[in-house]
Amino acid sequence: MAELLPGIVESGAEAQQLATGFGFTEGPLWHPDGYWLFVDIRASLVHRMTPDGQTSIYRDNSGGSNGLTFDLAGNLILCEGDNRQLGRRNADGSYTAIATRIGDQRINRPNDVVGRSDGSLFFTDPNGRLTAEERELDFSGVHRVSLTGAHTVATRDTEYPNGLAFSPDESVLYVAITRRDERCVIQKDRGEH
Repeated sequence: MAELLPGIVESGAEAQQLATGFGFTEGPLWHPDGYWLFVDIRASLVHRMTPDGQTSIYRDNSGGSNGLTFDLAGNLILCEGDNRQLGRRNADGSYTAIATRIGDQRINRPNDVVGRSDGSLFFTDPNGRLTAEERELDFSGVHRVSLTGAHTVATRDTEYPNGLAFSPDESVLYVAITRRDERCVIQKDRGEH
């Protein structure tokens, strides 16, 4: 890894555990002010952690937040799975939903989000954690919210879209597909994998 990240990871460096006691962590995001933000999905919390491992609650009742990123203005963007929305933490500390529906249908459960240099946000929206009755969309997809706030579907051609990343020149959007069908979700809920 040191070869891939020169000046970031020292050659031979070993990973260190800085904090523990969380339920299910996801969405690590480095804040430019010098701390990490990450979520505990099961506790519906967003945590703040300093480089020395000191943690505090950044947001409670986070709506089942998962993926995190910043928009061009430096506002925190959150995939709020339980709230079924993509949200934004505004400069004044309030929260605003920025994507809840596509047309007249409610989105599924936003999972991960990434920002592009043009200000657009892309987020995954799998439907595997909803019952058939709860689903309004008949697909799992990747959505795009433009800098102007226009919400469109980038692709419906995904089975269970999860993580996202752009290539360095942003010409390719990589989408991780982590579950192939409903059986995987059921098995995970049972603790089978």
